Amino acid sequence: MSTDATSPFAAMKYGPMGEAVERAMPTSEADPIGVWAAALSLYSSAISRTVRLENGRPVVVWTVLAGRSAIGRKGYALGTAKSMLRPVIGGYLDVRLEDGIASGASLVQMLYRLELETSGSRGGPDGRACIVEEEWASVLRMQKRDTKFSTLFRSAWDGKTISNRTKKELQIVPRPLLGFHAHITPGEWAAYVSKSDALGGSYNRLLPVLVERSKMLPHNNRWKFGDAKPLANAFQWATATERVMVFDTPAGKRYDVIRAEIEDRMVELPELLASYMERAAEQVHRIAAVLAATEKRTKIPRKAVDAAWAFVQYSMASVEKLVKEAAESGSRPLKTIEDLIRDALARYGGEATSTLLLRALGTRANAAAVKEAVEGMEDVEVYKAQTVGRGAKPIMYRLVEPAAGDQTEESPTEPETVVPSAAEKPERKATRPTLRVVRPARTLDPVHQDEPQQPVKAKPVKPLPKKTKKKAKPTGPKKAVTKKAVAKPKPAPAPAPADVNPIAALL
Repeated sequence: MSTDATSPFAAMKYGPMGEAVERAMPTSEADPIGVWAAALSLYSSAISRTVRLENGRPVVVWTVLAGRSAIGRKGYALGTAKSMLRPVIGGYLDVRLEDGIASGASLVQMLYRLELETSGSRGGPDGRACIVEEEWASVLRMQKRDTKFSTLFRSAWDGKTISNRTKKELQIVPRPLLGFHAHITPGEWAAYVSKSDALGGSYNRLLPVLVERSKMLPHNNRWKFGDAKPLANAFQWATATERVMVFDTPAGKRYDVIRAEIEDRMVELPELLASYMERAAEQVHRIAAVLAATEKRTKIPRKAVDAAWAFVQYSMASVEKLVKEAAESGSRPLKTIEDLIRDALARYGGEATSTLLLRALGTRANAAAVKEAVEGMEDVEVYKAQTVGRGAKPIMYRLVEPAAGDQTEESPTEPETVVPSAAEKPERKATRPTLRVVRPARTLDPVHQDEPQQPVKAKPVKPLPKKTKKKAKPTGPKKAVTKKAVAKPKPAPAPAPADVNPIAALL
């Protein structure tokens, strides 16, 4: 992309920073808009300690370069911006650039540590930092495991207090000063920038721009930059004392027109696309404030607002293209941690221990992330299993049906007994009663066979005397037996008395 009067960059460039980018482009293969975006992120985070908006919000500008690998020249753009700004904010770039921040706890800890280390310095604590992720997709994969990261990330852009509690202390950052710049390919955008996070507002604080190579230069090309003194003087002015940036009258009127234009545009767009533009007006405000600061003025002029609006418009067009390409590619979005938990429990029959569940999730979630996710899931319950003996009781996760109506909890129901109707019962044929001969039980005394037998209670089996060689076998309830029945074969049945019916005696 060229830097002539007809290029999109021509409408964006403004002040000493715009001139610095334009002077660097003849010896850079990067997209000038990519260099401009990276420079805005780095410079705005460097002045964020002392420069703020009239409403108290920080002036940090978060940008993302979206371009194909190699062809996009994303790293080239960042390298050009760093080299251009090194004479201006070199000390800041050396000690305040961070990467690999993948959890909310690490984000708070990083800013808290910087404030703690500078608490005794002149001017008070200095928590400025800028996260630069040249492989943003890999970090996005890890960030999805932590449900708190998105909330803390958004609060940091807003300049609101963020905190994290550890085992030893409560870490509080009352006024986060966080810059952000990242690189991603369009394909990775489709795969890792989820629809739910976009609708939740995680990405409307970012300004993604599509970039591509501007030219091919000889292999022995060397970067050349112009005089950085005007921008260096502006940085010294901005950081010397507190600077509150306000619109002058023409700029304020122009800003109101832009706000109305943005909202009219959002009404026409689908909800997903509109969600990326919800903070476009404030983005214009922040960029215009940074550009005015490069001219050492606290009054934001209208030209700075127009330049900022040109950059935001280009970002809006880039987002629209990225989202539409993602929809057309049919890329399957990544499952949320809640979906992963449901799938894992279903594989174990709807119930699993914490150990089994974490093993099934692998590196996609840790115990803390699972616990926090389950707290907001109505279809998963957590309980401790009842075990026999000592030891910790395992934590169980179980899929349940969400409560409906007045039903507050599910209780197991007994299986319903189905009684067949008269028509369904099979017919039985009538049979004549027949007599059958029943032999007398060998264990009963024939004389007392008509007397009702009392149930014999089971007694513990006593061991046989030592003189016996056979061991006693464990038996059930002890039966009443005679010595003859145990020692000798069956006795012959005793003859019935003369006055007794022989058949009745047998019965």
